[in-house]
Amino acid sequence: MAYNVLDGTVDYSTTQHTELVDAHANQEIKGTKTIVGTLIAKDGREIVPPAITEIEGGSKNALLTYQMDSKAKAEFNLTFDGKTLMTKDIQAQTFQGSAAALTNLPTNQFNGTISARFLELGHGIKDARNKLQVQPGNGLTVDSEGVSVSLLSKGGVAFKNKRLVVDPKSCSSVTAGGQNLSDDDLVVLHDASRSEVRNTTLANLYSSYVDSKIPHSVGPLNSLQLKAKNGFSASPSLTFQEDVLNVDGKVAADALVVSGRADFEGVITRNIKTVSSSTYDVGDTDYTVLCDTSNNKMKVTLPSACDNEGRVVVIKKINTDKFKLKADSLTIDAEGGDIDFRKSVEVKFTYSALTLQSDGKKWWIIGRMGT
Repeated sequence: MAYNVLDGTVDYSTTQHTELVDAHANQEIKGTKTIVGTLIAKDGREIVPPAITEIEGGSKNALLTYQMDSKAKAEFNLTFDGKTLMTKDIQAQTFQGSAAALTNLPTNQFNGTISARFLELGHGIKDARNKLQVQPGNGLTVDSEGVSVSLLSKGGVAFKNKRLVVDPKSCSSVTAGGQNLSDDDLVVLHDASRSEVRNTTLANLYSSYVDSKIPHSVGPLNSLQLKAKNGFSASPSLTFQEDVLNVDGKVAADALVVSGRADFEGVITRNIKTVSSSTYDVGDTDYTVLCDTSNNKMKVTLPSACDNEGRVVVIKKINTDKFKLKADSLTIDAEGGDIDFRKSVEVKFTYSALTLQSDGKKWWIIGRMGT
């Protein structure tokens, strides 16, 4: 094959051989050459002129984009190194393949559902026929309403206000089946020092705590226990044995009621006092009242009979002035009641005495010495 190196139109019918360049030698073509006809390659294929004659820009691994008029552009933000296609944004109708290398995909931008088998599942979640499902552990159940705690019947645990709480009322009684508490039975408590819930036996609870908090008896055998500031106190002078209360000392009481026989081994003493004022009201503790009329007349008033049923009072007229032979008078009356059938009684002679007792309605003279 030879190329025309002459200017203008070459007429091959008249062109000399020397005017043609050998196709097998190095060639230099100047100017514009117009080829009329078809160029055929050595292997017989037709040689077609290139579609792109100009490329704009350029960077390593840049992909070309067609820009019209046989021009192309090497895109700076669109590269391919044989493995990875790099660009800022991709917009496509579909993607095919495993997408194994895709990361940081916002799930809210997916159209449709994602199969569970394509998700990385954490603890407690499993793939159930391409759907996510909670994998229940011990004590948990899963149904259409969600995840719930499986409670043991009469296990002492219940829900209250949507919270899991200890509920002792839901337990069976310890006395069920004829049983009862034993030393080895357990109780649950909060250990404040550890801030933990712990258990202990009833035997340990009593010996280590309860026993130290309750008062214990003191004193000799059979001694009565008296409340003290801390715990109990006792005295060997106050004991109770074989239905007998033993008192080695005095007994002070506002009232003493004995049902049945009363035996006194020893001296019986009663209250006795001397008064000399012109008027005197018998007090609650008075038994024998000695009325000294040496210097003035006296009037003694007994308390209300209805408030002193069964009470005995002894009133005696005396004279402590041995140089005065005749003493003044002594009158006895009762508050709101009679003495026998009179409003008052007069004791005329010195050293005379009256013994009176109330039946709850009036005072009665049950003993007299003198007049």
